[in-house]
Amino acid sequence: MKEDILLPLARNIHKLPFESRKDAQVVFSNAFRYRIPNQNSQEPVILPYIISQCPDIIIALCNGYDHRESAMPCGNILREALKHDSIAALIVYDEPQPNGRSRGLQNVNPEVPASGRGVFWKFFDWIDKSAFEVSADAFNTFRVS
Repeated sequence: MKEDILLPLARNIHKLPFESRKDAQVVFSNAFRYRIPNQNSQEPVILPYIISQCPDIIIALCNGYDHRESAMPCGNILREALKHDSIAALIVYDEPQPNGRSRGLQNVNPEVPASGRGVFWKFFDWIDKSAFEVSADAFNTFRVS
């Protein structure tokens, strides 16, 4: 988080060799499990960072389904992240912004209808139009969320 490496890693996971994709998956999965010892915090340290500062990480992981190579690692990371309701809300309420960045939860207005161009709606294409492996993994992630 301090080095701001998670977003480039999520965006480029499909470019990594197979073993490196598995290592990236371990990094993300551990980040979503890590809690500061001896504190009563129920949420991992990375959660507030993603929600308030860098929701693009979750959107980039979802977009990993655009590439066959990164579908399974990104899906495994997403299923770990989706154990937190706020991550599911980021996916459901995602709307493309003019600046290309994701809108954080603080900017969500549930009263405004969805445009149908957010990452949540892409799951239907990934499930319906992708290769079997991608489709099955996307469906599994969609079912979890």
